[in-house]
Amino acid sequence: MIAKKNRLKKNRHFNYIYKKGERVFGKHINLCFLKTKFQPFKVGFSVSNKIGKSTVRNKVKRRMREIVRLNFNKIKSTNNLIFVAKEGIEKLTYKEIESEILFLLKRADLIV
Repeated sequence: MIAKKNRLKKNRHFNYIYKKGERVFGKHINLCFLKTKFQPFKVGFSVSNKIGKSTVRNKVKRRMREIVRLNFNKIKSTNNLIFVAKEGIEKLTYKEIESEILFLLKRADLIV
């Protein structure tokens, strides 16, 4: 589980990052990130109702959280991140989601 100090929780923080941040697009996941001067950096996850019922959405979020948690020390601590799941992600395996998240982080130059 990601530590409480590293979680984005408030709707206004999400909206600020969506409005001011940069985006990297993948096939099943989008990454929105914004440079921050505060430490530690924060991570948020967004899964739309279009993905499926609550059990499916929660499963997708759990997988994404675990992938980020395991690779937390590789991520540069200069940006707040939001991972946005797109339709079709519910059919992917854990490894496919992991490879897409790591690809997005590399593409955004957020991997140490």
